[in-house]
Amino acid sequence: MSPPRIHLAHPVVSERSYRRFLRLPARRRLDGALAENATWAREWFAAYGRPWRVILPLPGDLAVRLAERFGGPGPLVLIAASAGAEAETEAAVRWAEGEPDRYFFLESYASAVVEALLDAGRKEAGSAHFLCPGYPGWPIEDNHLLLEALQSAGPLPGPLTVLSSGMLKPKKSQLAVC
Repeated sequence: MSPPRIHLAHPVVSERSYRRFLRLPARRRLDGALAENATWAREWFAAYGRPWRVILPLPGDLAVRLAERFGGPGPLVLIAASAGAEAETEAAVRWAEGEPDRYFFLESYASAVVEALLDAGRKEAGSAHFLCPGYPGWPIEDNHLLLEALQSAGPLPGPLTVLSSGMLKPKKSQLAVC
């Protein structure tokens, strides 16, 4: 099996993507408190966030099983993406300190970071799309299977675990195949 490719650089998060996670209309002007919180989240993440992405060629047996599940030639690579534990920790601090706006803006920005990491991984893999456990037709519990394959290739650049529910921790993380 080829070694995983690890990327630690901060992705470029488009304004459009960030606004979508904020649930703001594309044409809505960000001013006042909206602009202040949006800028704060970007700046906080640039200073303290530790996002990472790993791309791993799928082992043969897992690739075969996924090909059978999806009825095609099968996914070829596994992508793990995480905004890092730091954003989740800081968002919890903001919530505890009675700053729900800062909590929301940082959570939204971290979600946009994960999307940008996955999109960059998909492009690097040369794929038009990716699939994730939890999408229709793929039980979220399969995150266990994907994380096991990922961890068998070596240590990850940051923490990543699967809860008994199948959800990932840190919560702004995603496993995908393409």
